[in-house]
Amino acid sequence: MGILLNYSVAIYCRLSVDDGTNLESMSIASQKTMLTEYVKKQGWKLSDIYVDDGYSGVNFERPDFQRMIHDIELGRINLVIVKDLSRLGRNYIMCGQYTEIYFPEKNVRFIALNDGIDTLYSNNDIAPFKNILNDMYAKDISVKVRSSLHAKARKGEFLAPYAPYGYMKSPEDKHILIINEEVAPNIKRMFELSASGISTKKIAKIMEEDGVLTPLDYRNSKKNSVNGAFQKKYTWDGAVVRWMLRNPVYAGHNIQCKKRVQSYRTKKIVPNKREDWIIVENTHQAIISQELFNEVQKALDGRLRFVKRTGEPHIFSKLFYCAECGRSMLHHDRTNHPKYYSCGKYRADGIKACTSHHITYDNLCKIVLADIQKYVKLIEEDEGYAIQEILSIKCTSEEKQLVKAKKDLKQAKNRLEEMDVRIKKVYEDNLSGKIPDELFAVFISDYTNEKQTLTESVLLLEDEINTLQENRTDVSRFIKLIKKYADIKTLDRETLTALIDKITISEDKSQQGKKNKEQTITIYYKFVGVV
Repeated sequence: MGILLNYSVAIYCRLSVDDGTNLESMSIASQKTMLTEYVKKQGWKLSDIYVDDGYSGVNFERPDFQRMIHDIELGRINLVIVKDLSRLGRNYIMCGQYTEIYFPEKNVRFIALNDGIDTLYSNNDIAPFKNILNDMYAKDISVKVRSSLHAKARKGEFLAPYAPYGYMKSPEDKHILIINEEVAPNIKRMFELSASGISTKKIAKIMEEDGVLTPLDYRNSKKNSVNGAFQKKYTWDGAVVRWMLRNPVYAGHNIQCKKRVQSYRTKKIVPNKREDWIIVENTHQAIISQELFNEVQKALDGRLRFVKRTGEPHIFSKLFYCAECGRSMLHHDRTNHPKYYSCGKYRADGIKACTSHHITYDNLCKIVLADIQKYVKLIEEDEGYAIQEILSIKCTSEEKQLVKAKKDLKQAKNRLEEMDVRIKKVYEDNLSGKIPDELFAVFISDYTNEKQTLTESVLLLEDEINTLQENRTDVSRFIKLIKKYADIKTLDRETLTALIDKITISEDKSQQGKKNKEQTITIYYKFVGVV
């Protein structure tokens, strides 16, 4: 890139709480002043100043950073200036992506003023290592914060931003819960109603009829009580009631760390393994007794099981699911009424959650039996044709998976080759003295970890490709299995569990309100899935 006189400059400033907002030298104002004066001194045109105040450097989905990228795409900017590389970000992979690939491709010059880095010149050998050190700083902060929070959780301190409905944070110590006498009676009432045999859906209806605000509406009412701007937005439903009845906080216990941040880079929240939950008992005053809590848990567990009066599971138990919400289809067997199934979520939470997906037991049996008999007949008449027919159906849906897996495998192998080249270069640079031993160790550690991850990905992808390519073997196993049921006339649980993985039912939402909706039954057979 040659020297231009008519640069259109973007000044980018960033500060997060991890940087220490009390440091004047790091402040947004300080960054703006330093960079603005530098641009003015060079005689360049300042296009815009982009500021992300309070945003972490490990995530590049920052609003003003993305606005700057948008302006680069529009051709409005050809020079980006930051105070130092850590202001651009603390994720060395993404920083390198922008400074070494994106900016050069867009003919955008990049300057990190205090680090002496300018992509116009060849004085940027140290930039990757500064990015690594900045990344290490972010990782170190993340580990320290997590360790601190876990230590507090193990001591029984409450860490969530809001107290659960029925409690409030102590004015003396925000990590201690105290009972909110205004709404705690509602909690006790819900537990007592549940213990008496009333369903969560009915409890929700009682709360709504009595004018009790939902937890979210109650919190909003307190926020807006001063200016009188509060308006009720939510209604009680069975799912909210069930969640509250399942929460041991009301018996005086804290359960924390049920979720975690997957990576300090992405900040994605994922569920924690149950064994990693931090459970501390008797951390605060209980609203209900342990005995009442235990009684309600047994009642809730009991209501989830819909079985025949004989005590045996109905034949479609753990096989039949709603395609829309994924919940089990519940079996209903009432005296003087045809047996039928309905969606479990609809049953628990009503029409707002899902539709009923109502189907009689007899109709379901007829559909499933007819489908099994269809394949029995097809195999009896021409087994070779049956294999080709099933394979053609499977290949239509699995060909896309196979193409994607092969593409991902190729990319992973290319990246592995790139890692080998980079590792070799780092060794050579270390031997020649270009890279000190400390940075060499950091660099090798990161590349080795990435190489290990890529190697594992390659093995998994190769397994996936082999599995997808072995359809004929799976089809043969299915053919062999279904031949055992050549004389099938009726269905029983043993036959269904041997032949079928699951059955789903979906219905046309556009026909909501109609008595007879169009429904689709999908059967997932052993070894071959949907055929």
